[in-house]
Amino acid sequence: MLLSTRDAQREKRAAQHFVAATIADRLSITGIDNVSFRSDSISNNHLSVVLFRRQSQVEIHSQQVSNRPTINDAQPSTSSEKGRYRWRMAYYFYIHVGLFILSGLSCGLIVWLIENHSSSRNLQMEVAYIDAWFVSSSCVYSCGLTTLDFAKLSHASQITLMIFTFISGVTISTLPALVIKAQTHRKVEGITVDDDHGDLEGRPNDELPTFNIRHEQNLPEHMRQRLATLPTTAQLRFRAYITCIIFILSTCFAIYTIGFIAIGSWLQARYTPEQLLQGNYSVNPWYISFIVTVTGFNQNGLSPFSDGLSRFVRDIYLNLFVMIVVISGTSFFPFILRNVLLLARRLSPWHHKVIFDYILMNNHRLSTLLFPSVQTRIYLFVTMLLYIIGVSISLILDLKRDDFAIYSPGIRVLIFIFQTVNTRFAGFQTIDINLLASGTLLVYLLLMATKPQMLCALDESPFEISWLALQAKEEANAETDSIVNANINLDLPAPNNGLGSTLSASSTGVLPMQQVKRFLRRQSFITKNLAREEFTKPTPDDDTRSKPRRLQYLRARLFLIYFLRSMIQHTVSFIILTRTWLFVFIFLICTIEYRKMAPVDSNITVFKVIFEIISAFGTVGLSLGYPNVASSFSTVFSPASKTIIVATMLMGRHRGLLASMKDQEAIGYSATDLLNQRREEVFNEYQRTKFYRNLLLTIRSEELITTF
Repeated sequence: MLLSTRDAQREKRAAQHFVAATIADRLSITGIDNVSFRSDSISNNHLSVVLFRRQSQVEIHSQQVSNRPTINDAQPSTSSEKGRYRWRMAYYFYIHVGLFILSGLSCGLIVWLIENHSSSRNLQMEVAYIDAWFVSSSCVYSCGLTTLDFAKLSHASQITLMIFTFISGVTISTLPALVIKAQTHRKVEGITVDDDHGDLEGRPNDELPTFNIRHEQNLPEHMRQRLATLPTTAQLRFRAYITCIIFILSTCFAIYTIGFIAIGSWLQARYTPEQLLQGNYSVNPWYISFIVTVTGFNQNGLSPFSDGLSRFVRDIYLNLFVMIVVISGTSFFPFILRNVLLLARRLSPWHHKVIFDYILMNNHRLSTLLFPSVQTRIYLFVTMLLYIIGVSISLILDLKRDDFAIYSPGIRVLIFIFQTVNTRFAGFQTIDINLLASGTLLVYLLLMATKPQMLCALDESPFEISWLALQAKEEANAETDSIVNANINLDLPAPNNGLGSTLSASSTGVLPMQQVKRFLRRQSFITKNLAREEFTKPTPDDDTRSKPRRLQYLRARLFLIYFLRSMIQHTVSFIILTRTWLFVFIFLICTIEYRKMAPVDSNITVFKVIFEIISAFGTVGLSLGYPNVASSFSTVFSPASKTIIVATMLMGRHRGLLASMKDQEAIGYSATDLLNQRREEVFNEYQRTKFYRNLLLTIRSEELITTF
């Protein structure tokens, strides 16, 4: 049963490789070479090309599965580069998570030192390291929950937190994988950084040998020069990675600049220093814009005021621009980036369009910020639908509440829209959300729990899986039937299931759990083989009891292995896949804080704990708070509970990353096929032009003959 699109693609490649192996076996058995098929030039040309490609793919995939890089004595540096690349990408997930943890710890240490042991020592509040680490981790993990009043921190600490927020943002943090691949592409020619290497890299620029034979020799000089401007497959892949990096950074900085100027200029023009007071001093409008833009784009929701953005609750312009910055950095960013690439493709020269085509067609396989056109539109529709549901529930339950009677109906609608948008992502607040109805807060829980990235399920649709499986099966049947029609009447060997399993094994991750499963599987095979040997081994007359004991030992050993494998599989599936660990975390916090919770303190309830955990998991930063405390509800927790909240933020920040990295191992559209398609388009354009020119000459000659 196919479980995902990646499984369907693997089955498709496995079917193609099986057909290639079958063709090779038949040719070797019958002693027929490619020359004997020259009678039908078109079909046999295609057959030879397919055979050549499939055989090369089988060889390349077998080299990838073996995981044993070829050692070239003449080029030891190349081998070391390949080894370093494979290590970096194999353990990229762990490196990524480890760097985030170290960033949170180091940023917390810097903030703690600034607030307690520097010239700008904080005199307004005491800063413990656990709180400095909590706030720093919240910024690094793009959450926004705080146990300190961010507005009371020194400017040095605030700027430090903003730097870490920018570096670890959802968009910027996706670039290291692209940088590693691009750098390796540039240093090591022909290294496999994804599965778009089914063709042989050592061949000339025009990978299809039939193209030169049939087409290029008939093209005029200007057409040949036009084709020469196309990049090679290696250049296309490298330039695609570089282009992704450039456009992601450019789009980010463009949004930053627009938001910063719009918010800063509005605050500068419409607010007096007395209206921007924080404590005893007035905050610079451009500094406010800087903090709000950076934290809004990166889902942190922090502001340089202890009361958040509540003083701007009636400012329609500012509320709208804050919402635009928030959604531009999250749900709308893939849509914006895709349209920027489409615009750049339209404006770029012809020989550069193929780079943008390669990026747009492979989208999520190159960058986790890009998605296919249909999925992007569906996601936007679902996102807008969630917004509408949230606003509608708020209007139904809260529009007539007495707590909002001080606001006009229009401002109430603005409040509900603003809070719904920020419930999905940033966590900015212009009101105390404790005033909202319980039903509205439950809807907010749903919005926070929804993954704040592209809906991965859209890429795993049953229709696409069934279609890919059907396509693979039909292609395999068609290529097999072409051999049967060639009068090679031999029995087909049974499909080599080992190929499919090998391909699947080659793309599995290097998680410790995966390594444990592989170890247990190997032990199971070894035990089975030992049992088979015992069953087939003749028993001496004087050793009638040793064999049953040996078999009992092997049986118990095999049972233990099966039991462990089953326990690991069910435990991982139950805890990880069903998000049961969230309930475990909730239980632990309730257990740790039971001396403080209701009825001892009516402001510390189970619902608030659940709300805080879901907010941390969704990396939103929305909190129900605690009376007379400017920071989040987590402030009243003990250090152990704060550590659990930080762990929840870390796991929520990295959910889906491992699957996204596996997606980038499979390229949907080959660079070779795309370049050959462009060459065919040039040739077809030349053929059409030539046809119409000849047709026009024929018509004119007929007219001259008729006139004569």
